[in-house]
Amino acid sequence: MLQLNGIVGGKSSISLGAGKSIDVQTIVIDVPKGKKLVLKSLNFLLSNDAFVFKIEALPSTGTFTARGGAGDLTPNKVLFNNRTGDAVRIFLNISVRNSARNARTLDRTSSWLLKLARV
Repeated sequence: MLQLNGIVGGKSSISLGAGKSIDVQTIVIDVPKGKKLVLKSLNFLLSNDAFVFKIEALPSTGTFTARGGAGDLTPNKVLFNNRTGDAVRIFLNISVRNSARNARTLDRTSSWLLKLARV
């Protein structure tokens, strides 16, 4: 089991225009051959209900989005399935998108906790 947590941080809040998004964290994860990277649980708190939390496993197409600004979820979502003969290094990217029609402020105390498994 892997745990990943993060916080927006910084010295000031981030203004996000309507429909705009910002990457808040990117890490590298190696997935052994024949294994899957699974998002087991997600706990997040963003400063506004208009924000959408998005997790992507790049360069694959595995994504998971959560709406509503906050949640304690157990998606059990496969983000990457390594069907190759070698270990694959993926980039796990976390971003926040403003789904409102006007600018909103992403507070620097907005945070998240992901639990991932390579199974």
